[in-house]
Amino acid sequence: MKEAVSVSQLNRYIKEMFADNSILNNVIVKGEISNFKESKGNYYFSLKDDASQIQCIIFTSYSGKSVNVDNITDGIEVTIYGKVAVYEKGGTYAIYVNNIEHSGLGEYYIKLEELKKKLYEKGMFDPMYKKEIPKYSTNIGVVTAKNGAAIRDIYKTIKDKNPYASVTLYPSLVQGENAYKTIVDGIMELDNLNLDVIIVGRGGGSIEDLYCFNDERVAYAIFSAKTPIISAVGHEINDSISDLVADARAATPTAAGEMATFSYSDFENDLENYKLTLDDMIEEKISNIKNHLENAKKELQLLSPKTRVNSYKDNISHEKEKLKMSINKKLLIVKNDLERYIEMLKSRNVLEKISKGMTYTLDKNNKIIKSVKKVKKGETINTRFIDGTIYSKVVNVEVNKSLQ
Repeated sequence: MKEAVSVSQLNRYIKEMFADNSILNNVIVKGEISNFKESKGNYYFSLKDDASQIQCIIFTSYSGKSVNVDNITDGIEVTIYGKVAVYEKGGTYAIYVNNIEHSGLGEYYIKLEELKKKLYEKGMFDPMYKKEIPKYSTNIGVVTAKNGAAIRDIYKTIKDKNPYASVTLYPSLVQGENAYKTIVDGIMELDNLNLDVIIVGRGGGSIEDLYCFNDERVAYAIFSAKTPIISAVGHEINDSISDLVADARAATPTAAGEMATFSYSDFENDLENYKLTLDDMIEEKISNIKNHLENAKKELQLLSPKTRVNSYKDNISHEKEKLKMSINKKLLIVKNDLERYIEMLKSRNVLEKISKGMTYTLDKNNKIIKSVKKVKKGETINTRFIDGTIYSKVVNVEVNKSLQ
């Protein structure tokens, strides 16, 4: 019976076998780049064909020379030079690359670009067809794996922002040959539930893992949905078909959860601010209406028949007072004039003068004698008193020389 060896011993043995193999120490391999990424100055990727793939590493300190990685990206067909070596601690093997040459575009990459062009020409990427993601979504659908990290991240993000939001999951496959069908079914079913928004996606993965999100049938399902859709395919590569067709793209499932919902605490603060603003607007509106009504009331009062009649009455009363004052003034003037005329008449009234002891003398023709010069000696004259007349004969006429 053979003696058991340790894992480390077996891995060391395999490593030495690889190291002693002249073919594995100098390989030239042609294939398509997949899942190309950089970490701490080193580069990691898969080299694949239709049936298989192998891990590749470019250690900048290993090859002894700088390997040109310009324009190296997923989907590019390349020829690499290096050796196959075992990573003893992990029990894995990979090609340690010391040179890389472009061979052209990979078959999958070419097909993907052709599909993008086809959908672009149909207008499926046009912003005019993209629906707006509602600001206050509360009913959110998710198409992703039931037990994946994506749904946990989405659910936690949504509930942290809004504990009252509802999340409806359609569990789908997110990689593999039949994954596209479950994604299409999930989109169609959730689209019939009148949700606010739907998230479609998964966590990060290689380009092979993301094939289903570059499927034409998934693109048509997203484009045809009446519900706004967020594509959340967490990857570092160029935009997937689902990203380009969806109404919005999120870099990760967590970012999709952020985009799909709103902060309830911020919402409450907004409502309070809106309430205060609305109260102020209502108060101002009521005040304006009151002022308007008050002004209208005054105008109506001024225009009402009663007000006009009262105004006419006031005017008549005022005019009456003016007329009365004018008449009184006229009467006073007339009275004063009359009194003055009376006084004048009194001063000229012979009878009144006679009653005060004055007399007047008439000649024989009963004409008043105004001057002694009009009287001759021997003429008969008569003197009138208040109570009678004296007839006299002029004995002598004497003129008052002092008055001449």
